[in-house]
Amino acid sequence: MRSSFAVAFAAALGYVQATELLDRNLAYRSPFLDVPDFSHDTRAIQARHIELAKRQTVDASGFSDDHYPTFYGGDFSNAPFLWSGGVNFTHSVASGDPDDSSILLWTRAVPIASSSGTVPDQSVPVCVSFKIFDNQKLSGRPVDSGEAFTSYDVDFTLKVEATGLKPDTKYWFQFADCINPTTVSPVGATRTLSHPDTPADQVNGGKPLTLAVFSCSQFQAGYFNAYGVAAHNTSADVFVHLGDYIYESLGSGAKIGRQVLGRELATIFDYRQRLNQYRTDVSLRTAHETGPWITVWVCIALSDDHEVADQSWKAGTANSNDSTTGCKFSASGACFTDRKMAGVRAYHEWMPIRQVAVDDKLRIWRNFQIGKLLDLTMLDTRQYDRDITDLYYNTVIQSISGFNNRSLMGAAQEQWFSQTLDQSKKRGAVWRIVGQQIVFIQLNETALLGGFDVDAWDGYKANRQRILDHLYANKVSNTLILSGDSHANWVSDLAHPNDTTTYDPVSGKGAIGVEFAGTAVTSGSPFGSLSSTDADAVSSLLTGINPDLQWSEGHFRGFFTLTIDPHNVKATYYAMRNISNANLDSFASAVFNVKAGENKLSRPVAGGNVTAGALKGKAVPSASAIIASIVSSVTAAEAESATATAAASSAAATAASSFANSVVSGTSIVASSSTAA
Repeated sequence: MRSSFAVAFAAALGYVQATELLDRNLAYRSPFLDVPDFSHDTRAIQARHIELAKRQTVDASGFSDDHYPTFYGGDFSNAPFLWSGGVNFTHSVASGDPDDSSILLWTRAVPIASSSGTVPDQSVPVCVSFKIFDNQKLSGRPVDSGEAFTSYDVDFTLKVEATGLKPDTKYWFQFADCINPTTVSPVGATRTLSHPDTPADQVNGGKPLTLAVFSCSQFQAGYFNAYGVAAHNTSADVFVHLGDYIYESLGSGAKIGRQVLGRELATIFDYRQRLNQYRTDVSLRTAHETGPWITVWVCIALSDDHEVADQSWKAGTANSNDSTTGCKFSASGACFTDRKMAGVRAYHEWMPIRQVAVDDKLRIWRNFQIGKLLDLTMLDTRQYDRDITDLYYNTVIQSISGFNNRSLMGAAQEQWFSQTLDQSKKRGAVWRIVGQQIVFIQLNETALLGGFDVDAWDGYKANRQRILDHLYANKVSNTLILSGDSHANWVSDLAHPNDTTTYDPVSGKGAIGVEFAGTAVTSGSPFGSLSSTDADAVSSLLTGINPDLQWSEGHFRGFFTLTIDPHNVKATYYAMRNISNANLDSFASAVFNVKAGENKLSRPVAGGNVTAGALKGKAVPSASAIIASIVSSVTAAEAESATATAAASSAAATAASSFANSVVSGTSIVASSSTAA
């Protein structure tokens, strides 16, 4: 018979191994390294498992006459306390946040049968193995492999780090059930980034590097065809998401078979359920299988603010905050902080995103050095330390948008961003590409019955001016800003809005960079239900009254790609013809180039021709026809959301008519508020 010491040692060995396998699953950790109490206590989870195991002592395999407790992970050949009823990899696989030697791998392994014994199903851990290979056939010895546990505590998600990888290399990976290894996940493809010191002309093996850029995917608004087009029809190396990966709100999608489940999101269950449903979309699943994602939330895949709630700022949203009234105001009845923590927790579980900093709570902003070719800098312009924004009913933001003490980024992030730009220049990176959530340029949208969007950078003019001042003063060149949120396409030179002498909209002289803002994957257009012809007419008005804006398009849903080499960046905008069903029917609506060292869009912009939208300087239909199309096409609901009252609608329409007449007559009107940064 075994001694009591041997029994205790075997039990302790099993305990240690099991705890390590829980810890290896990064989904159990806090999204933020400096907030450990936001993580799951894996020791407590393991203690729960052991307590249940003690009630069901079993024979250890190979010791028929020597009975002692076998704990999870202690002996995989005899695993009554590991889930042995089979698993289903319900949401395929994903990868993200690559660097030059590692990458995060993700899957979800859900039990599909009842376990034997009296241990409750939800208390039994699921063991999942992973292997990553340097060949598509998954042959030979894996480059890295291992096992990890998941459980109901993290919605059966599994996130592990594959390490020891080579820079600038493509890999293929797969998960399996430890107990039944023939049960495997789909195969995922991923890649590492170049080492930061790799010469620019050697990054990606000397071939151009392509980023596919997305934002704003609302399940009930349509099928996520843009993801599928990027995965199947482009040579995208990395997928970048600028926010609104999910939406917290309800809304009817029944007509197209896309009705969302649940309610307006508030609890961890709500957010998990919504992420679960979104990831059933075939095109989204395919894109996650195809390559690594870099995001941001409200996030790498970056995010906007619907990952928690709309119009988020550091202390609330449009319909909730932590006051007694604010907690009751939301349809969910939840306080803002509770919603925020639930949304962040679920996002961390479901997305292949790393923890970022040990010293900064709620930080998601980070930088990716991709050889000497570029720095990809991801900002958080929604959640981190943002001052109050437009809350629909709070119109005072328009009057305080120019205050010097207002910040979109917060002092810490703003200082970090300036330092990151300087370090990128100092280390000799050719391009600085900045991913963030909202439109950066000053954008007068009066022709859309609006004005200035103070939920974007127009509501934080001093913060924007400080960034532009830094670029000019420090001669930081080759800066491209990527934006989402607005559900429309905008391509612009970057210049000071209040500098009417340095920047020339015709030649681009005086610009300090370029902004590429993309439309939504599915979310509705600010142009309402206008036809493509009428939407293009409005785009003509907008390019006429906004000096920096070189192209506008608001009818089609889609995405864009950036194809980057040491000498040029080519931006290709893709338009989806139909999102009411699953398809890959798309076309390139416009193509732009930026040459290294020029800090502007190459002229003629888009080669002088686009297949949708309007370029600056193109002929504009008669003003009366444009206004008539707006009035007849914008629904009463859209008009109400765009203007507080009928009187305001009338005033905006009058202003739009005035702008239209000015453009038609060849004059340029600049609103008095456009003199601010």
